[in-house]
Amino acid sequence: MAFSSGTLVHSLGHNTLGKADIVVQTIFLGICLIVVALRLWSRRLQWLSLQVNDCLILSSTFLMVGRYVVEIILVVLCGMGLHPTEIIRVGGNEITVKFLATKYAGDLLWLTVVCLTQLSILDYYVRNFSQRTITLLSYITMSLCLALWSIGFFVTAFLCNPPRKIWHENTAGHCGNRQMLHTGVLACEIILNFFILALAVPFTWRMPLSRPRKFGLVGVQALGLIVIILISVRTKLEFDSEPTNQTKISASKSALACIAPILGIIAACLPITAPAIQKMCGVPSRSFSTQTLSPDPGSRYWNTRVLEGMQLDEPEMPLVTVHPHVMAKAGYLAPGHIRITSDWEIHSSRGSARIERPPMQRM
Repeated sequence: MAFSSGTLVHSLGHNTLGKADIVVQTIFLGICLIVVALRLWSRRLQWLSLQVNDCLILSSTFLMVGRYVVEIILVVLCGMGLHPTEIIRVGGNEITVKFLATKYAGDLLWLTVVCLTQLSILDYYVRNFSQRTITLLSYITMSLCLALWSIGFFVTAFLCNPPRKIWHENTAGHCGNRQMLHTGVLACEIILNFFILALAVPFTWRMPLSRPRKFGLVGVQALGLIVIILISVRTKLEFDSEPTNQTKISASKSALACIAPILGIIAACLPITAPAIQKMCGVPSRSFSTQTLSPDPGSRYWNTRVLEGMQLDEPEMPLVTVHPHVMAKAGYLAPGHIRITSDWEIHSSRGSARIERPPMQRM
């Protein structure tokens, strides 16, 4: 089948930069989808419902797929990676208009994907670190992320007045400096991503985790550092790029632009995929029971819901040795102290059966 002279599909054969861009993004996006699927599977294995951070990462992944479709359109139909003279010779000025309009949509999607991924990571911090300091800092950083997204999205969308002038250059109106806008937004993203990465480092290293888990955290933090480096390199390319050669330069910048948020999604999912990876590798998990306590109105007892047969990692908290007080040894308790005995009983609710454990017999 012969391609029409008004398209650039037939030029894909010698569009090396464009083909490399599509291949690299396809590989990384495939890995990203697998990791997100492992995250959802881990939630199912733990019998946990989806949290806010899961919904945010799913939204981010969905938009990332849309960004990938935009990249295919730019390469296949708009000739991204080819020299502008060849594009105009084959497709005319209409191809340039299509390229600028599609790239405009891709920039807005990129900003949204990065913001949703950042919010997902910060919400994970809030839910998994009980320290008040990191919770407060996470909420502050969430506000900064939303503020940066709002400003970047608005300025990118209305860089030209009217916005149609962004892709129709002959339209009456005026435009801001696109190069300085992209450089400024990327510089702010570098600072925010570095702060998000550094936010959890002192807390995670103080947690009583096993050596494999700590090595895993090191890998996640290294992945976050790679994201920052990629955005920094893209910022340098954005600052040094020539406005007259956007279609050829955009291919190299586009690969970096897509790999960075994909790696961010992967880094956000890796800490949650442990149950699914253990299941795939055949690593036996310990059975456990989890209890949810809630006060029973009108009763002095607590309602207890016990879920059996669930699977979670073995708790890695260190053992605690309790030393009895001197007066407690004699059978008395000093004021403000608690005596721990081997007797216990559970009251599930008022009027229900009572479970008791007899005192431990000393040998």
